[in-house]
Formats: sequence, C-alpha cells, structure tokens
Amino acid sequence: MAAQGRTMGVLDRLLRNGPDGSTIFAGGLLIFLAVIVGAPAAMVALMSLRTGFPGEGGPLTLINFIRVYTDLSTYNVLLNTLLFATGTVVVALIFTVPLVWLLMRTDLPFKRTIYVLLTLGILIPVFLRTIAWILLLSPRIGLVNQWASQIFGLDHPLVSLYNLPGMAFIQGVSFVPGAFFMLAAAYRTMDPALEEAAYTAGVSKLRTFFWINIPITLPAIAAVMVYLFMTAIAVFEVPAIIGLPARILVLSSLIYTSTNPPTGLPEYGVAGAYGGVMLLAGLVLAYFYVRLVRQGKKYTVITGRGYRPREIALGRWKWPAMAFVMLYLSMEVFIPFLVLLWTSLLPYLQLPSAAALSSISLKNYRTIPDYTGALPFINTAILMVAVPFCAMLLSVLVSWVVIRSQVSFRGILDTVAFLPHAMPSILLAVGLGYLGLAYRNIFPFYGTIVIIIIAHTINWIAYGTRTTNSVMIQVHRELEEAGKVAGVSTPRVFLRIVLPLVAAGVFNSGIWISMLSYREVTMALTLYSRKNTVISTVVWQFWGSGWVPEVSALGVILVIFAVIVVGALRIGFSRVGEVGSSV
Repeated sequence: MAAQGRTMGVLDRLLRNGPDGSTIFAGGLLIFLAVIVGAPAAMVALMSLRTGFPGEGGPLTLINFIRVYTDLSTYNVLLNTLLFATGTVVVALIFTVPLVWLLMRTDLPFKRTIYVLLTLGILIPVFLRTIAWILLLSPRIGLVNQWASQIFGLDHPLVSLYNLPGMAFIQGVSFVPGAFFMLAAAYRTMDPALEEAAYTAGVSKLRTFFWINIPITLPAIAAVMVYLFMTAIAVFEVPAIIGLPARILVLSSLIYTSTNPPTGLPEYGVAGAYGGVMLLAGLVLAYFYVRLVRQGKKYTVITGRGYRPREIALGRWKWPAMAFVMLYLSMEVFIPFLVLLWTSLLPYLQLPSAAALSSISLKNYRTIPDYTGALPFINTAILMVAVPFCAMLLSVLVSWVVIRSQVSFRGILDTVAFLPHAMPSILLAVGLGYLGLAYRNIFPFYGTIVIIIIAHTINWIAYGTRTTNSVMIQVHRELEEAGKVAGVSTPRVFLRIVLPLVAAGVFNSGIWISMLSYREVTMALTLYSRKNTVISTVVWQFWGSGWVPEVSALGVILVIFAVIVVGALRIGFSRVGEVGSSV
C-alpha cells in the first residue's frame, strides 16, 4: 500500500492540472512510442544500407538497392504485387458492398446469426482457410479435381488455385468480414428518405442501390479500398502457401525468403531494400486513407429530428439475397471447415466413399500432444494474455492524453500511435529480428516469446488507440472535473472515474487483440525459434512437412476454439445488456 501511495504521488505530480506535469507525462509517452514504433523501421533502413550479417558493422552502402533495382525480375515481383493487391480488393468489394447493404438496409432474415458468422470469419486464421481450399482445389490432391478425374475421366485438373487470380480470390474472400464492419456504419446511418424518394419515382431497388447508395457512401468505400490495398500489399500467408510453390513471388514472400531462405545464408540487406519500397507504399497509402476518412465526414446523411432508420422490404428478392449471403458464408466458413474436418478424420486425404468412411478415426487428434508438446500451447496462452494487456495499457494512456488533455502535441502522439498501421507486419518482425541479432547485448529478447509479444503489441497499438479514442470521447469532462473539485488527485480520477466507465470498451478491444494474436502467423513465423514456437507456427511447419491430416486436426481445434470464444462473448455481452436494460 505504501508503494502504491508513492506511485500515485509521483503520477499526481506529473499529471497535476498545471501544464508542466501533463506535458512531461505526454512527452515521455511520445518518446516511448516513437522508440518502440520507430526502432523496427530504423532497423529496416539500416539493414538495407549494410552487407553481411547483423552486428558485423561496416560502411553504409547503396549496393543492395543497386543490386535489387537493376534486376529486371524485381519489377516482375512488383507487378505481381500490384495485380494481386488489385484483384484482392476487387473480390472483397464484390461481396462486401452487397452484404453491407443487405444487412444494414433491408429486412434480410437471420441477421444476428450472419453477424456471428462474419465475426467468426475474422477470427479463423487465413492460412487455415487457404490450406482448406488447397485440399479442395489443388491440381494434384484436391478433392474436386480427384472427383472430376473419376467422373469425367479428365487427365488435367478441372481448376487450380496456383495462379494470381486464385491467390486474389482466396485473399479477397478473407478480407470481406473486416471490410464489412468498416462499411457498416456508413450504411447504417444513411437517411432512408433518399431511397424512398427514388422508390416513389418508380426506380427499382437494384438501380437505387447503384445510383444512390453507392455514390453516397463512395468516400467510405474509397477509404476501405485504400485500406484493403495497403493490407493486400503486405499480406504473407496466401502468397507463401499458394504463390511460393507456383513460383509466383510478391514483395512479402520475397522479403521472407530473403531472411529465411530454404538453402543458403540470409540476405538481410536485400530484404531491407525490398522492404523500403513496401514501407514507403504503406506510409503513402496510410496518408490517403486518413485523408479519405476525414473527407467522408462531409458526407453526413443523418438528419435532425425527422431521422428514423427504416428497413427496406426485399419482397420476392429475399431468398435470392439469402442465397447470395449463404454463398459467401459457405466459401468463408462452412466449406473450409468441413474440408478440414473430413481430412482430420482420415489417415490420408481421400474422396468420400465407403472405404473412406470405414477408416474414420480420432487418431490425428489423440496424437497431437505427441507431435507438438506443451510449449506451443503455453506460448500461445502467454501471447493471448500479455499482448492485449500491453497494447490496451498503452492505448488507454495515449487516448487519455489525446482526448482529455490540452497538450499541444497530442495530435503528434495520436499520429505516432497510428503509424504501426502503415508498417507491414512482416517488416515489423524483420526489423525487430535484425535488432535482436545486431544488438543482442542491449535487446536480449531474440528467440524468446518476449520478442513476439513486443511485435504483436506494436502491431496492434493502432487498433487499440482507434477504439479507446472512440470510447474515451464519450466520457463527459464534467465527471472528471467533479472529482477534482472534491480534491481527488488526477491519477485517482482516472482510476476511479474514467477507467471504470471505459472498461467495457477496453475489455472488448482487448479480447479482439487477444484473438488476433491467437491467429497471427506472419510475425511469429518470421521471429521463430524453438523456444518461442506457437500453435500457428506448428500448423505451418506441419503443412510444410506434408502432414496433411495432422494440420487439419489442429486447424479444426483452432476453429472450434474461436467458435467457443465468439459464443461466450456473445452470451456474456447479451447478459450485460439485459442487466443494463433492467437497471
């Protein structure tokens, strides 16, 4: 208690109403964020200017840039990256925009169930869905191609995913849930009078959708397009699982293979030269994303007292609309899960038949501990607790300064907290890995679970601060002022008044970050060692070793765990809502 009192006293002196204390605290927080966010980016820049291994020193040189950008194959990789990212965005929007309109503006049935399934789609790891689609559509082992060969006697595959359109399709489908929730607010707050005027004039629902709904929400759609494009340039799982076997290279897979080559020695300088282009593209796209979000505020369509959102009756189009939704959910959730479940029950991948049914067993599930051991599960549990705690602690402190203080540079602090969003996760991991190798005496975390915790925390600070900003801004200043008038110190006002009021939003965001850490593989794989292996890297290694049934069994377990978490959270929050409504 005495130690807590001394800590509170120090914080009180730092955060006292006078500008000096607030400025010192905010300045210290800004320096800390600038260091942890800027260090990986600085390492990427440094490694691009050096040759040899981390820590060897030597003069700075541009030889890596000359080597990379005088090679014509580099521009083929850049073209592949642009085509892949563009195709991914197109596929995502083809499904996202109609889904948002159907769920936000119409009387489509089973909305709550669809919301839950969309949430589940975010939490299922992308690499698991990719593996499931390979098991279904691989030219050599895919169930569909095996079936087509047996039925039609084809001597060539009916369909293959090992091409840029296949990669873009898988990645684009996986982006839909996130894009849906980004666009939902724009469609939910749309004034129905605009649509009703069109219907009164005899315009069909389809034409109204294309000529009114889409133009009005175009700034929001454009912002989502930029966000998805920025993300697609940096994603790794699909390009690695599908692209590398087909020798289709994009920037992310090239950076990974440069630092983790299948044969030979790592080329960190080459990876840094490639990473410089990716980092620059991320910063430019992040700038345009922020501009588009701010521009979208000019398109406010909520009116005054007369505003009342109403659902559009689909009528005879209700069931075709449901068919469209089920088509997407089947591709996103049902088909991948069923393929993984079927494969996990068999000794090897085979078509459904009487012989296959007779060989079904739970052996692949029972033997999982024999192959994995306890360490991956322990490390994953540590990630799921430590990462949300660290990320949300920083996010709450940043939001408190940005939203509640009058510090002159609070906008700079908010911008620095958003910068990790512009830095691809693979570059963040490569930068931290280089830092750990080159400065192991100062940063002795390389090869431990701590370095993955640091990488995840930095990566999700942007998400954490965006959510805590929106929650913090809803707390009226009068509550804090009343506490201060009563003689309560600033830290105690924060702990006793502000924090309890924002606790639900902070907890919700922390759960999401926990689940994102649970499903993340890119950073964990880039920073992998025997001591910090997690479940996602185990699945990746099993797949690389050709252990298809074991991969499927682990994948089913990962999906079921995500379902349990989503269900428990939904039940928990619904009970909280019931209690709140009864008070």
